[in-house]
Amino acid sequence: MSKAEQHILKNKTSKWHTDHILCSNDMIRRCLVIFFNLLILVIIVGFSLRQEINETRLYIEANLNQIKNMTDSLAYRNKRYANTATKAIANMDEYNKKLQVLAEIHYYPKLKEFGFNRGIYSNNLFNGSLVGPGFPNQLIQKDTHLFAVLDELWAEQQHHPIVYNYYYVSHTLKYFYLSSKVPVDKFNTTKEYFSTDFYYKQRSQSQQLNELQKGMYYTYPYLDFFSKEMVVTIKSPVYKNNKIAGDIGIDIPVKSLIQSIILPQELKSSLNFYLYVIDKKKKIEIYNGYSNRLLPSIPVHTYLNKNTLIFANISPWFFVNFAIKITILGLSLLIILNYMNTILKRHKFQKQRYQLEAYTDLLTGLFNRRVMDTIIKDIVTENNKNGQPTALIIFDANDFKIINDSYGHDIGDLALKHISSTITDMTRDSDICIRLGGDEFCVVLPNADLEQALIMADRLELAIFSSYFCHYNIKISISTGCTVIEKNESLHNALVRADKILYKNKKNKTENKKALQKQLNNYIFKSPPNFPKQE
Repeated sequence: MSKAEQHILKNKTSKWHTDHILCSNDMIRRCLVIFFNLLILVIIVGFSLRQEINETRLYIEANLNQIKNMTDSLAYRNKRYANTATKAIANMDEYNKKLQVLAEIHYYPKLKEFGFNRGIYSNNLFNGSLVGPGFPNQLIQKDTHLFAVLDELWAEQQHHPIVYNYYYVSHTLKYFYLSSKVPVDKFNTTKEYFSTDFYYKQRSQSQQLNELQKGMYYTYPYLDFFSKEMVVTIKSPVYKNNKIAGDIGIDIPVKSLIQSIILPQELKSSLNFYLYVIDKKKKIEIYNGYSNRLLPSIPVHTYLNKNTLIFANISPWFFVNFAIKITILGLSLLIILNYMNTILKRHKFQKQRYQLEAYTDLLTGLFNRRVMDTIIKDIVTENNKNGQPTALIIFDANDFKIINDSYGHDIGDLALKHISSTITDMTRDSDICIRLGGDEFCVVLPNADLEQALIMADRLELAIFSSYFCHYNIKISISTGCTVIEKNESLHNALVRADKILYKNKKNKTENKKALQKQLNNYIFKSPPNFPKQE
């Protein structure tokens, strides 16, 4: 057995014991062990279940806060847009005479509406859509400059997990200007809309002064007049001459709130999401993941705004399933722990053999690359500590691909076995022979300098090439590269340096071979001399 193998298979013997506590005939002792095992199991399950409940609640609460943060970011952005629109209106009034109409406003007789849409009129360069009931007022033509400002603002929109739509509603001229996200044919309006109680309750003039001073406010969840979906709207007033002229709003469908968070499917199917309006004591469902009346659910909530809570109810069966899994896992672990000592001792030697196989190449019987980070690293460290050199020889087979292609992989395997057996026969017990992969090999020579490595490399080249390795009577040669691991140098750097030397030597051999072949060809195929013809 080589020193490397001794390093892997440390000879440690131990007697076989069968005095496991569950194998004892003492009934009281056995009952005590079972009792303590069950006690440990209860503690493990209880502690794990408590941790799981707390962590799940915190995780869901963080996701709910994420929804709130996203809606708040939209609200503050909407407030900024409203302030910019207010300044734009003031500038339009200042330069009113110089302003030109930027787009033609059309009348749609079938819909009894006015407006424009870029998808219909190609000469209209606005990104949004204008919609209003009846015939257009001539004053709306001047607001086209405001539409250009709104287009520029709404173009700042980045990808957002929550689905939303911007719009501007003019209270003085009675029209909507929509962002490009909603097609105009899905947002039709009528004259009656601007006279409904719904419209008057939603606009900024109907809000409290403290809400308007903040520059933004949330509406109650409501059924949208146009899309027929439950939405929450964030609005900010736009002023003209210190009076509210319109609102910039963001419609957020209630069901899209859940889209802003990504949850594991198992957890998502165990959740119910809904909004709760505090003033109206109204519950609005967003997502139903389960239906259960037997056990009470675990609620988690956060404030979407001051009037609306967003709730997530966690199914208790989610934690029951978790408790069952932990119980099975804990019981399995206890059984394994109770028998682990006997199993480990019984299979200790077998485990060591498996460890040796893990470091051995299956085809050649040499060590594989895994010894680089264990055995060789320890040998190099010890040699450096003692001031002893460690040499490396890297080599690979010449024209190995030609052998594989010409004779098949079985013959190629014989070539590799021939190389490995020659290495094993010619190296010392302390040398470590490694198959790096494919046809590339390495020999580590502890306590050897560069000169000794070069001598060994020459001997290996000669020995490998000196005999046939199969019934086809073919030989195989190798190219080598030698180096010495320097002090405080990593093994990787030494291998890279040896590899470069190998390929340099291989290149020189190839060039010499080509030159020799060229000379031979010139000699064989040289034109014969011209002799005079005989009459």
